[in-house]
Order: sequence, then C-alpha cells, then structure tokens
Amino acid sequence: MTTDTGSAAPEPQAVIAPLTGAAIFLVVVLDPGEDSADTLRGLCADLAGLVRAVGFRDLEGHLSCVTGFGAAVWDRIAGPDKPAGLHPFREIKAGPRHAVATPGDVLFHIRATRMDLCFELATQIITRLGGAVTVVEEVHGFRYFDDRDLIGFVDGTENPTGAAAARAAIIGDEDPAFAGGSYVIVQQYLHDTAAWNALPVEEQEKIIGRMKLSDIELSDDVKPSSAHNALTVITGDDGEQVEIVRDNMPFGSVGDGRYGTYFIGYARSPATTEQMLVNMFVGSPEGNYDRLLDFSTAVTGGLYFVPAVPVLENLGAPATPAREPESEPAVSPPVTPGQPGPHGSLNIGSLKGAPGDG
Repeated sequence: MTTDTGSAAPEPQAVIAPLTGAAIFLVVVLDPGEDSADTLRGLCADLAGLVRAVGFRDLEGHLSCVTGFGAAVWDRIAGPDKPAGLHPFREIKAGPRHAVATPGDVLFHIRATRMDLCFELATQIITRLGGAVTVVEEVHGFRYFDDRDLIGFVDGTENPTGAAAARAAIIGDEDPAFAGGSYVIVQQYLHDTAAWNALPVEEQEKIIGRMKLSDIELSDDVKPSSAHNALTVITGDDGEQVEIVRDNMPFGSVGDGRYGTYFIGYARSPATTEQMLVNMFVGSPEGNYDRLLDFSTAVTGGLYFVPAVPVLENLGAPATPAREPESEPAVSPPVTPGQPGPHGSLNIGSLKGAPGDG
C-alpha cells in the first residue's frame, strides 16, 4: 500500500487536467552538448509563462502542457538523483506481437479544446529549443464523436477522476524527493481498420469486452478471459484494483490510410502499466493474449518521468524531499490511497487516458 501524496507535496504538472478535444504529442531527442541541455532547462523554467501567454487568447480553451523526461536524458539535465521508477521503456516480444521501444528524450503532451492553441504552443516550444533538439515524433490527436476510438468503441470509460485520479497518477511519500511527479508511458498504435471492420460486431465486442453501441461491459459469462478490458485490470496485493490516468486520442491521415490511437497513461509507478502491457502482449496466462493486437500494431514506445512543477522549473538543482507545512495540521486525517498505477483496460485503440477501454 502506498502512502498519501500529502497536502505538502509540490504542485504537480497538469497530469490530471480535464480531457480535451485536441492534443499534440511531441517527442524530441536532445542534441549533444551542454549548450543544448541549458537551452532545454531554460525552456522548462519559462514553460508555465509560455502556456499562459498562448492560452490567454482563449481562457476557455484549457491549454496545458505536461513535460516528461526519459531515463537517458535525466542525468544530463537534472543530475545524479533519479526518480525510483525511471528506466528505459522495456520492449516486449511474444510471437508476432512486439511492444517496441523507440528514441525519445523529452515528451511534450499539449492539450486544449482547440487545435490552434495546441499548434501555437508546439510551435513556440520548438522555436525556443531551436537546434538543441530533433523532433522524432509528432502526432495530432482529436476527439472522435462521443469519445470513441477509430475502431468504433468508447475509450476511457473507467478512467478515474478527482481524488482517485490524483492517487493513481501522482507520486507520494514513497519517493519523497520526487513527490508530486508522475510516470507516463506512451505508444502509438496503428489499426488495420479494414480487417477490423470485416469482423461481425459481436466478435468485436468479445475482443474489447464491451458493447459497441451502448458501451456496457459484457457479463462475465459472455466475456472471454482474453478480452481487452479483462487483461488490463490489475489488482494489488491488497486485492484492490490499481488504476492509471489515460488520455488516449485517435489520430490518422486518410491519404496514406494511417488510422491509429495514441496511448498515453499516467501512473505513480510505471510497474502497473508495464504489467498491463505484459498481459496484453504475452498473455495472462501466457498465450491468452489481447486479440486486439491481431488488428493493432505498436509502432512507438517510451517511458518518461514527469517532475512536479518546482523540479521542472529548477532542473539541475538538487532534489529535496517535500517538507511538512509549518502551519497547524489539518483537522481531518490524510487520505490513505490505494496502490499506484493503472486501471481498467489499456485500450490500445482509444481516445482517452489509458491504453484501454477501462
């Protein structure tokens, strides 16, 4: 059981910001040299002001940007102190199924109700970084009808909200030097929509584990053990389900026939999302894999640490544990959260917050 994130924890980035209708996912690789590292640090120190300046054009646009760092670049820009769960993305291979690991030092997850706000902020970020980085991935996500993915199912149904989302996604005093931070795993999935749409709806529903039209979960006597939302439910040692916060979004281009889902899942420990991926690709038990992977292929994969706002704005300064406030303690006792991590299903083909439908 993990401990409470605590009222004294540093301010998190906008990890649990409301879901929006538009997003840009930018992944960059930092060029060699200390000048490049300094340029990145300078942007991070000024990023909040940049978001405010662009977002002021439409205060109802809910513009936000979450910035995460890969394991390799963390030492360069932040020093030897490293978050406990930060490591390179772990590839998974099982027969023809492959969760690939692809290059990436920094992830910028930009969200708003309008794509023009996202686009302007992304432009400003890359202009500021200039030759210090190389963009290796840029995906423009959009809301598709009533929060459906491009295979036709509602995504993120079981995404936690409010205090539950904070408990799922925000690091507490289990790693006090990095309290207020989060971990995020991202994958870009491409769908064979022609093959998927050739399946009878009843077969599609058994693969996902939910009704396509109503989004009602299938009963246990109908849902196969290989259903997407069965394999991506993770329980902790205490028997309670552990959750992640997902903000998956569809993307695509009609001209070249690319239809996909950008999976993005935040958690206070990467272990839960990693277990979901193992269940999907390898199976639980082994061989009982997620049949959605017969129609969806992971073409990117990365794991990033999302520092709390004070750490982001002061990269390179020594990390120090959060201190208790000097004021009188709160009247009510702290909430005891459940275990860190994901929930529901890793809906790989979806629009909201985690890989699955949840």
